Formats: sequence, C-alpha cells, structure tokens
Amino acid sequence: MPGSNDRRSAGPAGQTLGAARGAALLAILASAVSLSSSLAAASGSAPSSPPRQQPPPTEPSSMTTDQATAEEQAKQARAEAEKSYSKGYAEVEEAKKELIAGKADAAKKKFGKALKKFQDAADRDETYYEAWNMVGYCARQTGDLKRAFAAYQRCLAINPEYEEAHEYLGEAYVQSGDLKKARQELAWLKSRDSDEAEELAESIEAAEAKNVPAAAEGAASNAPAGGSAASDSTGATGP
Repeated sequence: MPGSNDRRSAGPAGQTLGAARGAALLAILASAVSLSSSLAAASGSAPSSPPRQQPPPTEPSSMTTDQATAEEQAKQARAEAEKSYSKGYAEVEEAKKELIAGKADAAKKKFGKALKKFQDAADRDETYYEAWNMVGYCARQTGDLKRAFAAYQRCLAINPEYEEAHEYLGEAYVQSGDLKKARQELAWLKSRDSDEAEELAESIEAAEAKNVPAAAEGAASNAPAGGSAASDSTGATGP
C-alpha cells in the first residue's frame, strides 16, 4: 500500500531530522552556557561586604584615672581635716570657759592645743579657709600676732569675702595698736552690712577710750609748771 510504504520510507528520515534538531538545540544551549561563563569570568564576581569589626573596648585614659585618684585623695584629706577642725573647735569652747572663769593661763594652754588642731586641718587641706581663720584666731589668743596675721591673710587669699576673717583681722590690728588698719577692716564690714561689724566697732571704741586718758596724761606731763606759766604771763603783761 502506498500509504504504508510512504510512512515506512519516511520513518528513518524523520528520526534523523529529529535527532539533528535535538543536536542543534544542545549546541545552542552549550554556547549560551559558555557565553555566560565567559562574561562572568570577564566581569568578576561582586565583592562581598567586609566583615563589620567591633571597636575595641574603650579604657579610661591615664589622665582620667589620675584625676579620679586625685579627687578621691582630696575628699579623704578634707574629711580628715574636718575631724581636726571639730577637735580644735571643741578646745576653743573649753578655752572660752576658762577665760570666763578668770583662768587665763589654762585658757591659753587650751588655745594652744586648739591651734595645733586647726593647723593640722589647714595642712591637710590648704584650701580650707575656715581652718586658716581659726589658726589666726588661736594664734592671736596665745599672743602670736605675727602668725595670726599670716593665717588671716592666707584665709582671705582663698576667700576674700569671708567676713569673720575680716573681723578677726581687725581685732588683731586693735591688739597690735594699729587702729587705722582696724578701722579699715571695720569700714569693709560696714560696706557689706555685716553683723561682724558691731563687735569690731566695740573693740575699736574700747581701745580709743584707753588711749584718750593716756594722751591726756602725756599732754599734762609736757605742759609747763604753773609758777613758770604765771611768771611768763606776768612778764609778758606787766608794766
């Protein structure tokens, strides 16, 4: 049959054609893969992000550590200074009681003990202006005016507006006989409307009152005798 013969004759040819087409497709796919690989090799792969590095832990600098150490040492020194100050203040209170009782020698000894405590406080913390003020106060009470003046100046160099120190300094000037400088301290206190001014004013007035009789006595001793004065007068006015 012609149809059967055509199919038989066409079978092997069709198979051959299909095989050829398959081979062609494989060749095309292989070329595509090869081209893709070539392009990748030519352009290079995209760089990966670098690993995120954690910053090293920060350590306090030596300066910060030194500052912290210095601050801690300053606190400790101040605490010890305040202990000495409290002990000195207690001695001062006892010394005042001795003065009231008329026991000047016993009071002086207690002021001397207090002086050591306040000096220790000032040495431990040189910025402790209250301690310097009390060094001056106790030194004045024991008669050491040179040390008192130095301590008051040290106190006022740290805190120029410390009213109590100005009053005590004025008292030291009164004690030394320098009423002019004592009045200067009084004027300073009055300019600040300070309560400390009243006590210093009383001390200055008392010193001035003592000086008036002394001045009058000196003037009387320097005056000429009565007889001489009369003769001089007679000689001047007589005929």
